[in-house]
Amino acid sequence: MQRWIAAGVVAMLLLFGGGWLAYRSYKQSLPHPIWVPLPLNPALPVEKRDVLVKELQAKLGERGILVKVSKDVGLTQKWHLASDEEGARELGQRLFVKVGEADTPQGKIPAVLIGVRGTVKETVVSGEIAMRLMEDVWKILGIKPPPK
Repeated sequence: MQRWIAAGVVAMLLLFGGGWLAYRSYKQSLPHPIWVPLPLNPALPVEKRDVLVKELQAKLGERGILVKVSKDVGLTQKWHLASDEEGARELGQRLFVKVGEADTPQGKIPAVLIGVRGTVKETVVSGEIAMRLMEDVWKILGIKPPPK
């Protein structure tokens, strides 16, 4: 009888351990986009915001910029890709620029959100990509970047 109890305990431990590992794997694969907000003047009309978003999306989506970001961040090693061209293609699919809001000391104000779609386990890499993209955004807009 004790053998059956011991076998049952081991089976339950394996069942709960496997369930915990499956749940952890599921949680790590959930979508988790990372973005950097670029605050806008609240008086700026909605049409101009949309034009700015489309312009930034087009310029950031250029193959040359995406390849350079892929090289700078090292996406070929981090995402296990064959070349920087593949990294640029994948980054182009994950890149987004949209209108949103930013929290500031004055309250919520309109902002352009520049970021990358990724999963929970890719949070660090997505953050690096988003910050690297902001360097190009400053150049595109012709604005001096804020001090680090």
